Amino acid sequence: MSTTATLGSCHHRLVKTRIIATMGPSCEDAETIRQLILEGVDIFRLNFAHGSHKWLQEVVHRIRAVSEELKIPVGILGDLSGPKIRLGRIAGDELMCSEGRTIRFVRSRESDEPHDLTCTYEKLIDDVKPGDRILLADGTVGLLVTDKADDGLSVTCVVAEPGVIRSKQGVNLPGVILSTPSVTPKDEVDLVWALEHRLDFIGLSFVRSADDIKRLKSLIGRHRSDTHPIVVAKIEKTEAIADLERILAVTDAVMVARGDLGVEAEISRVPILQKEIIRRCNQERIPVITATQMLDSMTTNDLPTRAEVSDVANAVIDGTDAVMLSGETAIGKHPVACVQMMQKIVHESDPLVIGRGTEDPHTHESRRANPITEAVSLGATVVADNLHADLIVVATDSGRTALALSGQRGRVPILAVAHRQDIVRRLCLYWGVTSIQSTLVRQSADALLQFVVQWGLDNDVLKTGQKIVVVGHTNWLGDGHDLLMVHIVP
Repeated sequence: MSTTATLGSCHHRLVKTRIIATMGPSCEDAETIRQLILEGVDIFRLNFAHGSHKWLQEVVHRIRAVSEELKIPVGILGDLSGPKIRLGRIAGDELMCSEGRTIRFVRSRESDEPHDLTCTYEKLIDDVKPGDRILLADGTVGLLVTDKADDGLSVTCVVAEPGVIRSKQGVNLPGVILSTPSVTPKDEVDLVWALEHRLDFIGLSFVRSADDIKRLKSLIGRHRSDTHPIVVAKIEKTEAIADLERILAVTDAVMVARGDLGVEAEISRVPILQKEIIRRCNQERIPVITATQMLDSMTTNDLPTRAEVSDVANAVIDGTDAVMLSGETAIGKHPVACVQMMQKIVHESDPLVIGRGTEDPHTHESRRANPITEAVSLGATVVADNLHADLIVVATDSGRTALALSGQRGRVPILAVAHRQDIVRRLCLYWGVTSIQSTLVRQSADALLQFVVQWGLDNDVLKTGQKIVVVGHTNWLGDGHDLLMVHIVP
């Protein structure tokens, strides 16, 4: 990406809360990808539960080609499927489960018996015991396990919450300890593909403990690469809530995956859990994504409900780094309109985010810059706010200083200039940070400042007389000393 690149119609690029859009049939063509980026998408999500590697490769190529053409950095998140359990084929493709009715799960690939169910998880019969709950169809139908056959070939359940179930729908086993690993054989194949195509973020579904994250990172470490993606722990099981502290100690980022979380946990608890997870991630300086059904009604409708608008706004005000669209952009009728609406809500809500102002003792050492840089970053935020500056500029090699500035949740937007393209794309997840690439980050402070000012003027981000606060080093090519400088645009 050229150091003289413009950012197109980039006024929205300085919006602080990031937007993630899921790829799918509704937005896979290059023109729609272009519109989504221009309307504010920072990261595209690839769901490995859907789509072949051939299709995914074509999508990745289009995203990166359009990103390069527009000169707008865009990250790509590869979302591993994890041990998602689904029903097998049901005789007649659907079954009415009346309250009190007896249902069996049988150890078989298929069954023609209307009251016998099969599933993709062969060890379900081994793992459940009498008294356990089995939830179907996104938790709308509930079964209670009453008996397990002596031959180990079936379990008998009674319908506790009635409703209609259909072939291939999801199965949840809240509180049941599964014997399957969180990284399935399919996930391992998808992970190799993701690493070979240098995806920027890897999401792990159905995380149960910190050990799941450690195993994923170990698998990533075996792949010979000069870059490693950011690992995103998807919190959607009660076991993950119980082990949240240990998970936060080892993960790079978090996603509050409210869909399955609302099935595994009591649905009335989900808003409280969401707020608590966001709060803890903010304390630990861990980027956090809020996902699932944020503008769900716009999958088919032109406008969202008022409740959905409030939901997105509250997530932003609570401090989420990013909000994510799923089916709304993947299969919905109005993918571009969804992003436009999300951008409007974010624009209105961002000013209400409360700055933190001081270093939080909960922040793990691995996520901090050195003490001097931490102090300078805090000072830069305070100076920028007090002077009503228009931009904070940070030169960064690893992104750690940009993360320190992001964690302050200051009023002034941050422009991070990095030498490496992979670092630029990672920064697309950080709250308040707009990232660009330039080789000048490793040259003199004056050269970098001249580049940033020209970039700002070219992109209608800066005007004569506005103030820039610069964070960097006095010696860009050596250890040097940390620098905080105020510059007025001539």
